[in-house]
Amino acid sequence: MFSSLNNKPFLKREAFLKKAAFLRKAAFLTLALFLSTGLLFVSCDTDGGSANTGFIPLGEWSDAYGSGYKITNSSFEYYTASFSPEYPGENIKGNIREAVDFPQGAGVLLIQIASSSAGITSGKFIGVYYKDYTTSHVFLANAVDASYATIVKDILAEAKRTFNVDNVGTHVTYWGSGYNK
Repeated sequence: MFSSLNNKPFLKREAFLKKAAFLRKAAFLTLALFLSTGLLFVSCDTDGGSANTGFIPLGEWSDAYGSGYKITNSSFEYYTASFSPEYPGENIKGNIREAVDFPQGAGVLLIQIASSSAGITSGKFIGVYYKDYTTSHVFLANAVDASYATIVKDILAEAKRTFNVDNVGTHVTYWGSGYNK
């Protein structure tokens, strides 16, 4: 009579169902973990969190030698000091067509030339790199080639391909002491 209370097949079935439920939950949680981890990696910013904001180092920047830059939201002017009639200095004016940020307070301005005493044809494009920007000091440099001639591009798309974070070391050979406001 009491032997019916000790029903071993029923106990085995109940243990099996508990184990199956546990395994289903474990499988579901493992799948959820893999999916959420995968989504996390897919949605991560792969460039270290640097977003291109189109930042422009606005202001009138000058160095100790009488050279400088005047930069507004849309216009650009670069000038060098006039030392004598043989070295009258140069002046380049243009419009900022695009501003591209790099990490750590650096970037490049893509300038379409409006006028130039340096022999750059109006309508062409140059790149002006900057780094270590603060509100009172910045390093600025026109992109130059190995012979120190300003690099000039015909169209904006070509300028974008040329003047970028990968080419700063090639286009800027000397940053100087920087420019102050």
